Formats: sequence, C-alpha cells, structure tokens
Amino acid sequence: MIKNSDITVVVQGPVVASPDRAMDEGITEKCLTSVRHHLPGAHVILSTWQGQPVEGLDYDELLLNEDPGSNITEYTADGKPDASNNNRQIVSSREGLKRVKTPYAMKLRSDNYLVGDQFKFLQASFPERCEEDRFLSERVVVNNTFTRAYARSRRVALHMCDFFYFGRTEDVRALWGMSNLPDLAYDQTRNGQKQYWGAPHYKIDCTQKLLLVALQQYDASLNVEHLHDAPDDLIARSERIYANNFVIGEPELIGLGLCSKFGPQERANRLSGRLTYVNFDDWQVLYKKYCDAEFPLGMAPLRIRKRNFLRAFLLAAKLLEEALKRLKKKA
Repeated sequence: MIKNSDITVVVQGPVVASPDRAMDEGITEKCLTSVRHHLPGAHVILSTWQGQPVEGLDYDELLLNEDPGSNITEYTADGKPDASNNNRQIVSSREGLKRVKTPYAMKLRSDNYLVGDQFKFLQASFPERCEEDRFLSERVVVNNTFTRAYARSRRVALHMCDFFYFGRTEDVRALWGMSNLPDLAYDQTRNGQKQYWGAPHYKIDCTQKLLLVALQQYDASLNVEHLHDAPDDLIARSERIYANNFVIGEPELIGLGLCSKFGPQERANRLSGRLTYVNFDDWQVLYKKYCDAEFPLGMAPLRIRKRNFLRAFLLAAKLLEEALKRLKKKA
C-alpha cells in the first residue's frame, strides 16, 4: 500500500467564488480538511491566485500564481467572444505539480474533497499493461464524472474527466505540464457565423481538448476535430489508452466528494447523465480486453448489460428529440 508520506496533494483553483464561477461557501477549507483527515502525513500544496483569501487555511505550502485569466474558445455569430477557465486550471495544476517532491501526487480541484483513500488501492491493483499506447510509467486514477462514452446521443473519444488525478508524480506532472491554451483566433472570412473549436460540428469538449493536448506529447498524430469525431479506430485507441494508462471509477469508489453543482440531484449525476459515462465496470472490461485476458470480471458484465439496456432507451429518446427539433426548425 502507498504510504501517505509518499503523497503530495496539489489543491488547485480559486478559494472563493468569482462572477464567472460559483463555489460552495467554505468548500476549499472543507477540501483541505478532508485531505488531512483521509491522508494524514501527506504533504499539501495549495496552488491558487494572488489576492485569494487564504488566511486560516490548512496547507504546508502556498503558491500564489498570477491569474492568467480566461481563454477565448468561441465567438457568437455577432463576433462576441466567449471564454473558458482552461488556462486557470492548467496554471494552478502545472505550477503546483512542479513543486512536488514525493513519489506520488494528486491533483485535486479546490471545490471538491476526499471521502476516502480508495484511490491508493486502485492505483496499485492493476499491474498488467500492453505495449501499444503505453504512455505513462504507471496508471493514474481518475473520476468518471464527465468521462463520457456518449455525448449528445453519439459516441465520443478521449472524453475524460479533469477533476481528480492520482498516480506517480512524473505521470501526473506530465499530464498537466502543457502550455497555456491560446485564444481562438477570429476568422474574418466567417463573419456572421458562430466560431469555435470543431465548427461547424458540435464543439469539442474542454475535457477532450485538455486530454488531447496532454497525450500529444506521446503521440503527435492523436487528434479529435470535434465532439463526435469518433471513427472506429479512434474509439479503439481511446479505449486502449484508458485501459493502459488510467483507472476510471465513480467518485464514491475512488474516494472523491463532489461540490453541490455536481451533486446527486444535479444534471451531471442524474441517471440520464451517468448512463453516458464510462464507469468502473466498463473500465474493467477494457482492462481485460487490452491488458489482462485472465482478469476475472465477476458480476460486471451482468451490471453492464442492464445499464446498456437503459442506455439504449435513453439514446433512442435523445435522438428522437433531436430529430423533432430539426423538423421544428424547418417548419
């Protein structure tokens, strides 16, 4: 079992809410307290922004980064830019992880918290690897919320949650060592049209973009052009990358607590949302398929069959809804 003293937790992000990002009151204090409770002896780095109120918070190291601001990811039809906080997450994660000196590291959002330490067991429980698409020295444990197999009723590739990463320090650091994302340049030849990553198809999700940029250091040929850019060969690579480099599990299974906007009653964690995610059962099937043909799946296939039955109805209903919307627009 991994010793707590061999772990550094990088709590990254803002301490208080901002106009463009709501936060539960006191959530960062709750996050830091949970780390002390579930990982006594671990080193804690709080990587946040200059000007954030950090008095009274429990950490071992404080890193006050210069706020890079939001990055432009799209333009409305009338040319108004819309921005995301990708670079804020990149900077606070990257700079915090640079300071880690222990063998293992965790990247933990400042608005989430720990409810256990199961991630330590999971990280060390799946030793078999295949050679193809083997990018990391060991597996990194990630959360399955927003780690999607389907989005907007269609298959998606490389759509992995960015909330929580736990693994060998060199691996977690490499996955978050990317440069800041540039602003999307405005294309004057497309005046009057919406412009965004992946246009005119559905916009590539930020989780896809961040994972893609991270993985391109290992294979520059990897690419996802838009949300539904998911041919069979890319789906196969996405599955193999998941199986060979990560362990994907539900928040409660890995020991992660989510803030209220991702709570059980919110859209992200309703049944209709969870049915589109890659869960731990799904990941174990991928592990057996690509890495360890002898791995015992137990009851996982039965649970997957039941879930796929529900998923089929959900996807059919969503496709019908989209078709009716298109007909309504034409009418």
